[in-house]
Order: sequence, then C-alpha cells, then structure tokens
Amino acid sequence: MTYDARQVANWFVTRAQREGKVLSIMSLLKLTYIAHGWHLETQNAPLFGNRIEAWQYGPVIPDVYNDFRRQGVDVTGTVNTVPQLVFDPADESLLDQVWNIYGKLPAFRLSDLTHVPGGPWDVASKMGGHYARIPDELIKGHYAELRKKAAAAANG
Repeated sequence: MTYDARQVANWFVTRAQREGKVLSIMSLLKLTYIAHGWHLETQNAPLFGNRIEAWQYGPVIPDVYNDFRRQGVDVTGTVNTVPQLVFDPADESLLDQVWNIYGKLPAFRLSDLTHVPGGPWDVASKMGGHYARIPDELIKGHYAELRKKAAAAANG
C-alpha cells in the first residue's frame, strides 16, 4: 500500500510524543525520507507517492514541509490534512525500525546522512539544481548500496 507522506510524518510525530520527545521539522523530514528509502529498498515499492525535491539543505517532501512548517521549528502535533489510518503490519515494522535506528539522532546528523556525496540529493542537485525532483530510482539505488556496505562490513 502506498501512503501519503504526511501520514508517515504523522506516525513519527505520534511515536515521538509517546516517548516524550519533540521532533524538529528537519528531523521529521529526514525520518520520513529515510523511511521511504528503506521501503523502496526492502519492498521494491514506494512508501508514499509524494514528490521529493532536492532543496538547498537536503531532500524535502514539500507536502510535509508545507503542512508542518506552520507549527514552527519544532513540530507540536500531527496534521489533519490527511486521513488517519492504521499502517500495514510490515510497514509499521519498517517505521519502528527506522525510528529505533534513526529517531534518536540529532537533526543535523540526519541531515548529514541525506547529504552524502554521490547520494540522491547530491546527484539530483547537480543535475537539476535546487528544487529538482529526486526520483525513486536514485533513492532506491542509494539504499541498496547502503545495505551492501553494511553486509560487507558485517562479513569482513
């Protein structure tokens, strides 16, 4: 099932609140993007269909940015511009894994992870400039490479 990126972002906001944490808009954007990348790699399908763009400071999902930015730098709650839903169990598991691995990282560390040379944001920025679309194929390839590197490190 393909979701709206704002539904995925709402999931992260709710999870953070449950743990007594507040996410910055930067963290929220990066976590939503990272979840999409790992979904592309593990499920061979997009987690959401919203456009992802290469903004000056990294990958941004404009729909998420525009809906949540009204709250300021720190996200204080979910948005109601999309219906609430229950995620498919496999997708919920992936979101849990992303949260457990990346959710504790500071916003600027998450930003660094999405700005790597040769990564999707870098390639899209160089090819199309700021606000260029970052295609799912670039994102999927990047996360497949991350998995290969992790497997090689674990075996070597």
